[in-house]
Amino acid sequence: MTNKKRGYIDITVDGKKRTLHFSMNFWAEFTEQMGVSLQEIGTVFESGISLNGLRALIYSAALANDLENGNDIEYNLYTVGTWLDDVDAEKINDIVEAMSESKILGNSLNNQTKGAAKPKPSRKQ
Repeated sequence: MTNKKRGYIDITVDGKKRTLHFSMNFWAEFTEQMGVSLQEIGTVFESGISLNGLRALIYSAALANDLENGNDIEYNLYTVGTWLDDVDAEKINDIVEAMSESKILGNSLNNQTKGAAKPKPSRKQ
């Protein structure tokens, strides 16, 4: 179902194809996971995305797609963290590109996510 222009991208993790969807449901979940408002979303990406942010991004996009389609949810945030072992840097760039091409309330994120795929350490210890 990969269609970056519509906010979809497929990844294969843990031996299973997963579809990520960067929809309004994604943005609602992602902002909650990151503890930021929609107006503050640019700050999440301004100096690169943290590992915590990357995990929340993939979790929120997978959850959005699965709930939108009535699929069973057999994973949690920590399960998604283990998926990251299967995702290479090129695929992470593809995921971030798909997210940046999606829209928030009709506005593109392209200008706010420059360099977003460069992981940085989480601030929480």
